[in-house]
Amino acid sequence: MAKTAPKADDHDTDLDGESEEHPAAEEPEEWVVKAADSKTKQFHTMLAGGTSAAITRFASQPLDVLKVRFQLQLEPLGPKGTHSKYRNVVQAARTIYAEEGLLSLWRGHNPAQVLSIIYGVSQFWIYERLRYISKNTPFLKDHKNFSTFLSGAIAGSTATTITMPVDVVRTRLIAQDVNKGYTSASKAIVTILREEGVRGCYRGLTSSIIQIGPMMGSNFMFYRLFSRSAEEYFQVDNRGQLPSWMLLAMGSTAGLLSKTLVYPFDLIKKRLQIQGFQKNRTAYGANMSCWGIIQCFQLTVQKEGVRGLYKGMTPTLIKSGWMTGLHFGLYDKIFSILQKIS
Repeated sequence: MAKTAPKADDHDTDLDGESEEHPAAEEPEEWVVKAADSKTKQFHTMLAGGTSAAITRFASQPLDVLKVRFQLQLEPLGPKGTHSKYRNVVQAARTIYAEEGLLSLWRGHNPAQVLSIIYGVSQFWIYERLRYISKNTPFLKDHKNFSTFLSGAIAGSTATTITMPVDVVRTRLIAQDVNKGYTSASKAIVTILREEGVRGCYRGLTSSIIQIGPMMGSNFMFYRLFSRSAEEYFQVDNRGQLPSWMLLAMGSTAGLLSKTLVYPFDLIKKRLQIQGFQKNRTAYGANMSCWGIIQCFQLTVQKEGVRGLYKGMTPTLIKSGWMTGLHFGLYDKIFSILQKIS
């Protein structure tokens, strides 16, 4: 009886196109083909990651603007925020549109787009490489869920460190008053380096790593768990063959679960990123001065209560579910299409 080839757990498990057989059993010509296939798959990984990130960023930018405005507002949201600048998602969107115009809902989009593309390319490439390495590591090979979580956490943390200066610029462009502050992303970088030094470009990095590590690890882990069940149900060989609505649903659910776990650290990161920049945002209410994660946590709870740590949660959950689902779904579909074309 012919031996049935085992089903691949993910398309990333064969990223380098290497056989489990000993290299000496391969013909030289086959190794050349495998080397070319490895480079092609890595290129497809980066192209799919960057493209899916760019599309997702454009679609979700208005929700990101709302989230940042809510996170930086010290005044209460909801019914208690009678005199607050922003009170809820609909009212905030209308206010921004009336006072600043429709395009303001995409304020900071250019640096955000650069951030998303670089982040998407580096995150998925690093993740795929780590997953391949984990296949050949005894402990990680036998603990797939932990391996997926660890690979996602390291990939997300590394990509965050790479893109942090762009994230700081994006946050400040969204937060600043109209006709105040920076006139462009490039001038923002120059000004920050001149006035605050390199450290200014990495404000909020620690809280960001604390947030992104477990969040991205959870994202990948939940998504892979859901994927394996869906592949069995639909009887397909890999995620790229699943219906688009299923990929979107799995990604959205993974995003909602992971974001809820680490949201307070995202709020703290945003508040740390505007330190030293408060003079350019006076039209949105009071500003908080804090110079570390612990102090920022303490002041937030002291002035706004524990609920203050979850300001902006509504647009964040909408954005996170929508953005994660779209990002993962597009990545798998684009990767699958590129593989078929090649």
